[in-house]
This record gives sequence, structure tokens and C-alpha cells, in this order.
Amino acid sequence: MRYSIGHYLEIAGGAEGRKDNFLLIRLVAATLVIYGHGFALAALGSGQRDFFTQYIGYRYSGDVAVAVFFLISGFLVAGSLERSKSIVRFALARAMRLFPGLWVCVLVCALVMGPLITVQSQADYWSSPLTWTYVWSNASLAEIQWLLPGVFEGNRYSPAVNGSLWTLPIEGSMYLYMGVLGLLGIFSWRWLTTALIAGFAIWTYQSAQLQSVPLQEAARLTLFFACGALFYIHKARIPLHMSIVAVLTVVAWACRHTVHYELACSAALMYFVFWLAYVPRLPSPRWLLDISYGTYLYGWPIQQLIAKFYPAATPLQMTAIAIPLTWVVALVSWKLVEEPALALFKTWSKKEFLLGFRRNSIPGVS
Repeated sequence: MRYSIGHYLEIAGGAEGRKDNFLLIRLVAATLVIYGHGFALAALGSGQRDFFTQYIGYRYSGDVAVAVFFLISGFLVAGSLERSKSIVRFALARAMRLFPGLWVCVLVCALVMGPLITVQSQADYWSSPLTWTYVWSNASLAEIQWLLPGVFEGNRYSPAVNGSLWTLPIEGSMYLYMGVLGLLGIFSWRWLTTALIAGFAIWTYQSAQLQSVPLQEAARLTLFFACGALFYIHKARIPLHMSIVAVLTVVAWACRHTVHYELACSAALMYFVFWLAYVPRLPSPRWLLDISYGTYLYGWPIQQLIAKFYPAATPLQMTAIAIPLTWVVALVSWKLVEEPALALFKTWSKKEFLLGFRRNSIPGVS
């Protein structure tokens, strides 16, 4: 279909082509997380609300940004699964994208920042089991640990060292599920997959509407990830037109003050992200690098540092200070950690042992 996602995807040269706007969208989303967290972490932020909460009434900006991350991730991971020549390569690609940046961030927080700002003695800090369980638990994503001994204890919102890490186990589990589904060939049955995802969407929506089951964030993000994968599976059949963006926006606005508002906003957001990724030609300078993951990882700790040393900061002041500082740290993370890790993966992926566990590409996704 002309002007479908598949049409634009071919022009962009594949799911990770540089002619789309995903790189810029992800950076904006990561920066939006910093903006949203400013209203929680700033000492003078009590009672203030961010733009999304104040004027749109959908969800706060951090929630919107993380949902966008998971939507795009589902789309790109489905494409990665289709292109992978083996399930081992797919798993290694996902691991090299997720873990190296995380590991360094965890080590920097626990072994550099922590001992410099802890209110405990150095002996107590280094001998505390919390210091070392922080490293292991968070680096492995086995269980997120929020605290380091004596770190950020006086901060207004929480002494959590990095409150952004909670989404990463969900992301990792999505990679695992996608790998298993790909290995089993479930995606061969396109309409069965669609029915399963639609059923999950209806269940999630009804659970929230009837309040019989709390709408857990994990379920919401899983839904966005799954819908991103479905956008990829049906990419040849989904047109991208501004008129559809307008219709979905009007429908969402008409549903405000009703129980359907969140669902309508979510649908409009999903479609708008893909329209924005492929249709308009947004500025994408050569110097724009993939620093969105680093921005997401380091934003919270940097904002906590600002809250500690500049407690009089307002949410907007904290945001204005945190964004450039975080971008610089994220750039260092990209150049010294993430980009070399991805280059190493490309070298490893040429090795014969990674050609094992072959399986066919996902049928029916073109």
C-alpha cells in the first residue's frame, strides 16, 4: 500500500534506517522524562503540575514519554527479530543494547557518586551490604534496588538513587518474550497474534474501567510494546495520513471527562508517533547521536544531585539545569560505552558460532 508504514520503511532503508525521525523522537521523549521528574524531585514542586497533567489531563509527561519508548521499541525489536539470522544473534543484539550502558551507570552511581555524597563514613559505606547489592541487583535487573547507604537521604521526594530503572526489567522481559515467540513461530499466524494482542488490550482497558483490577504500569507498557510490534507486523496495511491523525485527535478530545479518554488518547498517541516518525521531514543534523538511552539512565541521578545541592530550585529551574548536564553525560556514555558495545556486537555477529539456532524470518510481516 502506498503511503503505508511499509512504504516509508522501504524508503528509510529498514527498521533502523537513519532517514526516519525515531532518533529525534526518542531524544525528545527521554528529555520529557527529565521535565516530568522535575515536578516530583524539586523541593518547590509540591502542588505544581506538568503541562500534560495540567492542560491535557491524559497522563503526566514522564508516563507519556515512557509509553512512546515502549511503542517504538516494540516496532524496532520486531524488525530486528525479522532480520536476525539466528535467535542467538537476536538475543545478543538486545543484550548489547540494554546492558552495557546500564552496567556503567550503576557502577558510576554506586562506586563514584555514592561515596562522594553519602552522609555515612567511608568505612560504613563500603562495608554496607546495600552498596554491593545495589550493584548486583540493578546490573542484573533481578530486582531493582533504589537506595544506597546515606545517599540522598535529605531529598524531598525520595532518597531513590535512580527511579528510572523500574522500566528496564519490563523492557528486558519484552525482549525475552519476543525471542520466544519468534523461535516458536507464533508470528507466522498474523491474525492470531493480532487477536491475542487485541484481547489483551480489551482486558487491560476493562480492568481499568471497572477498577476490578488495578491498571498496573507493567501491563500498560507491555501493551504499548505489543502494539508497536503489531504496527510492524501490519506495516504494509497501515496508512499514514495527517487526516487520520486529526480524526483520532478529535475523537480523543471528544472522549475527555469519560472513562474512554485514556484509551482514546493512547490510540491517538500511537498513531501520531509513527506518522511523526516517517511523514514529516524533521531536522536531523549529522551531529545528532543516539543519546536517548543515556539521557534516560542519568537524568534522575543528576536531578537528585540538583535537589541535594540546590534545594531552592523550582521544577522548571531543575529541568533547565538537568537537561544540558544529562545530555553531556549521555554523550559520554554513547561514545565510550554504548557505541563501542554495538560495534563489538557487529564484530561478534560475524562469527560462525552465532549462526546456530537458525530459524526462518517471521512470515507474513512484509
